[in-house]
Formats: sequence, structure tokens, C-alpha cells
Amino acid sequence: MLTRAALTSLLAIGCLGALGSAGCGGAAVPRRPATKVAQAKVATTSHPGQAPPSGPTPPSSVVARIDASSDRIVAEGKFHVASGAPSDAEIRREIAAARKAGIVLPSGESAASFENTPSSGPVAETETPETEWNPRSKPIADWIIPVLEWAAVHGWTGTVTSGYRTYYEQAQLNAAGAYSAHAGLSNHETTKYPGGAVDVTNPSQLISVLRIYPGPLKLVGGVLGPIDPEHFSATGD
Repeated sequence: MLTRAALTSLLAIGCLGALGSAGCGGAAVPRRPATKVAQAKVATTSHPGQAPPSGPTPPSSVVARIDASSDRIVAEGKFHVASGAPSDAEIRREIAAARKAGIVLPSGESAASFENTPSSGPVAETETPETEWNPRSKPIADWIIPVLEWAAVHGWTGTVTSGYRTYYEQAQLNAAGAYSAHAGLSNHETTKYPGGAVDVTNPSQLISVLRIYPGPLKLVGGVLGPIDPEHFSATGD
């Protein structure tokens, strides 16, 4: 003879098997799409001869999806923002500054959208000098090139290590933790004077040589001090 507890367990198992098609003696119970809810792992325990608890069991963990359930989790404050992460307002300001500077930003909101953005070809107002002082073939703002050419003839023996950068390249430096201006706000991302910048080796020597440069457009270094000694631009920052 089946005990009341055993009969209750069998009925419960039968109801579980019927979920998704029909309830126990009732109408069909439709499944909710998995992409519309937050999935929960529920920990249950039972003992021999004891029926499962009748009340709802609190979830032991919640796995959120990017949907309305995730919005609820955000609204409840059940998430962690990494220390130093920019706010939405800061990101919007950087995007606005980039667009104001004439920088065309890739569409999409993922790293892949940046990586898959086709190159638009040579950037206006830049060239890639094939010289001993540009061994890495870096694109450089047009107005900076004659300054460095003059400096190389008058005693500077260094080389260019970085010139024009795209927004994505600047963002990569930010992500790597290297000291650099936020993407969209760097002189390396612009070319028209007073925008434009280069990083060089032998920066102290270049500063000394440029003190007597006779041209109208000055290339300034040393402003950022030990934190970024190799950086040169029209303003030094």
C-alpha cells in the first residue's frame, strides 16, 4: 500500500512531466521563452518519506540575460561596476568631443564593431615619411613633418615611435592601462594645427634642437614631464 507521502511524490513527478504540455488535470501551460526571463538555479533538499516543500524555494543563484530580466536586476542594484569605469555621461561627452573634432566613429557597441570597421584609407593632412627618423612608417600630421625634417638635419638623432592614431588605436592604449588621453580627446587623433602629435626617442635632444627652429609652427615637448616625456605637439599636451 502506498503511503500518503509516497503518493504525493508520485503525483508531483507526474505534474513535472506534464509541464509544457498540460497541467495536472488542467489546461496546457505554455513555456515562457528562455530569453525573456532570468534563469534561476533552485537548491532543494528532501528526506526519504518526506514530500518536497510546498512553498517556493528562494533561488540560490540568478543568471541574467540581456533583456527585461537584466533590466530588473540593474534596477534592484544587484550588479558591480568596476572601479574607475567611466559613467554613461562621461562616455557621451567623449563621443561628442570626438564627433566635434571630425572623427568618424565606427557604428555598434562592441570591440568587434571597431575591429571590423573597414579602413577609410589615408587620413587627410597626414603623410608617412620614408626617412631614417620614421623607421616604423608612422603616419604624421603634415605640419609636423617639416619640423622633424629640420630637427634631424640640425642634430636630433631620434626616431618617431607614434604619430597619428585612430580613435580605436587610442582606445586600445586606454584599455591597456598605458598613460594616454581618453579616446576622442588626444592630439594624436587629429591632424590640423594646433592638433596633431608625435612620440619620439631622444626627446631631450629634440627639445634642445627645436629651441632655435625658425618656422612659424612650433613643436613643443617636455610639458608633461616624466609622465610622458616623449610626447610632442603644438601645445605640448
